[in-house]
Amino acid sequence: MANSQPDGKAPRPKASEGAVRYERAETILRIALARGTRTRPIGFTAARGRAKEAAMGATIPVFYDCEASDVEGYPIEIGWAFADPETGTIVSESHLIRPPEDWPVKESWDQAAERLHRITLSQLRLDGRPVREIAQRMNAVLDGRELFSDAPQDEGWLRLLFDAAGIEPTFIVRKTDATVLISRVAGDRGLDEAAHARAKAKAADLAPRLHRAEADARHLAVLWDIVSRGALAP
Repeated sequence: MANSQPDGKAPRPKASEGAVRYERAETILRIALARGTRTRPIGFTAARGRAKEAAMGATIPVFYDCEASDVEGYPIEIGWAFADPETGTIVSESHLIRPPEDWPVKESWDQAAERLHRITLSQLRLDGRPVREIAQRMNAVLDGRELFSDAPQDEGWLRLLFDAAGIEPTFIVRKTDATVLISRVAGDRGLDEAAHARAKAKAADLAPRLHRAEADARHLAVLWDIVSRGALAP
């Protein structure tokens, strides 16, 4: 998986660089390496990504989330969400993942995790979509976009999905934590600690976390949208 932005402050592109600027990362997460995943980072096809990234203005982040069989297991659901500046709504989507034959998901299944996300193995086999279908869908709707997560293991699970699909992502996965990104935006908008706390409370009310991929991604997108508007009543 390429084009992951290392943690820490990401340099802001100059206006002349536009939205076509992209980077390559040196490594992927240890979880992917531990599974024997090929050591190419998540990336995107520049030729396909440039026009889309420029069109989106490279200003609206996409937040994604994965549910997994276990913290060191395999992805079982993936979801993403972002604010649509034209409609003022949050666009979101998620898919249950049908485990490929060579994923020993049953052996890595955590009953405690199942009690949280309430996804069963039989549900995955019945309602899950093939990994290639999901990867193609993500490339179609997120081409050239920048993706952020608030859980470092999500990138490794995303890599496992695309490796199993046998195709390359056409979007960028940033290593910057989603909560760090949102905190920076809050600072840029002049929000103090109290205002940021109100934004978090409002996001929790409008889009609570439910230990499901789409709901948790929507929570981050809603929080980003509230903070980026910078208008919170005292």
